[in-house]
Amino acid sequence: MRIIVVGTGDLGFNVAKRFSEEHHDVVVVGSDDEALHWAQEVLDVSAVRGHGSSPSVLVEAGVRSADVIVAATSSDETNIVACLIAEAIAPSATRVARLHDPAYLGSSGIIDQSSLSIDFVISPEEEVAKAVGILASVPGASDALEFAGGRVMAVGVEIDADCPLIGRPVIDLRHHDVGALLVAGVYRGELVQAPSADIRFTAGDTVFLVGGRDAMRRAMTRLGKAWIRTRNAVIAGGGWEGVAIARRLSAAGIHTKVIERDPAVSDAIVHELGDALVLLGDAHDQSLLVDEGVQRADLFVSALGNEADNIVVALLAKRLGCRRVVGLVDTPGHAAFASSVGVDSVVSPVGAALNTIVQISRPGRVVTVRTLRENLVEGIEFVAAEGSGIVGLQLALLHMPHGSLVGAVVRDGEVIIPDSSTIVAVDDRVILFSRPALLPRLRRLIVSE
Repeated sequence: MRIIVVGTGDLGFNVAKRFSEEHHDVVVVGSDDEALHWAQEVLDVSAVRGHGSSPSVLVEAGVRSADVIVAATSSDETNIVACLIAEAIAPSATRVARLHDPAYLGSSGIIDQSSLSIDFVISPEEEVAKAVGILASVPGASDALEFAGGRVMAVGVEIDADCPLIGRPVIDLRHHDVGALLVAGVYRGELVQAPSADIRFTAGDTVFLVGGRDAMRRAMTRLGKAWIRTRNAVIAGGGWEGVAIARRLSAAGIHTKVIERDPAVSDAIVHELGDALVLLGDAHDQSLLVDEGVQRADLFVSALGNEADNIVVALLAKRLGCRRVVGLVDTPGHAAFASSVGVDSVVSPVGAALNTIVQISRPGRVVTVRTLRENLVEGIEFVAAEGSGIVGLQLALLHMPHGSLVGAVVRDGEVIIPDSSTIVAVDDRVILFSRPALLPRLRRLIVSE
């Protein structure tokens, strides 16, 4: 595929990086010479200098022959204009735009995206809010993803030193009357291992489970995790991300406070967050956190717009006694560090937005793409098509490569946690987990030949 990426910020760079790694023909458009040079140095991409809202610049970038254009600058207006130009010059291209303003987003948006010539709208703020909302709904999880409209969950659970199953084989968890559940893998440091009889529960591991919500709750109880409903939350930061998260948590019935140190921003978001309490102050101030009851909070989310600040403030809230802390971190190395020093969950706004964008390039009838642990594992939900390799054979006969597995099948609304004898039927929803490098070898299972 030929893909044009407009914008050289964090999102634009990571979109170009992801598509380049998948061997697509990528052209990056931007006006920052240093950022363009850096992209060419570290990625296998072409670069065109200029504004993405300029027709001549987009033509120079090859928009006439583009399959996809991703407008990912920090300006809504530039991104909209780039898509309008692309529609006029290359009407068959898929147009993706990053938009901040809620007026453009979702069914409640004032302006419908189709009238703006946009096929897919990407909002890192809304995507990260969804991710935090899912985490809030699964107490004790370090990672949590939803598939099939929430019927299927993929959850990461860190094994504590007092876990009652320490030393037991990981695959034994399925036999503890927890219901339909799949132990999909074990994360140790930077390694994701497929479960087997010789892998045992060890303190510090993260075990990845796939199943329905009820089975997940029973499994986590068996692992010694208290399933305590998230009733109150504190968010550090009243920027785009903090506001989106607060809006999402408040809508879920969670009593939410937002701490923002800029008086102008604080005054502005008061009117946007009618159900959340907005406090003027610095989240680095320990006395303020104590006064606002962070030590009794079920959830603390650090969304200050700076990764280092997010890690430090999350750890401060953890030290004060908050049950669970979440930090927003995009840099993979920083994310791994944050997890290692005590941040319970790390969420990447850029990573969350990438999932939707990457979905466009996946073959077959792909519904959802989600990633775990700095893209080490990708979960793909797709509709099984007539003639695809996954239909009609027992899973044991598919000879799937090591590092990939079918995590769940949804048939007529019923969740099936498969075993080696399971047979996928046409129109089943299939949730497949794999290392990204293995996806080309799995194409035959997804695409109808």
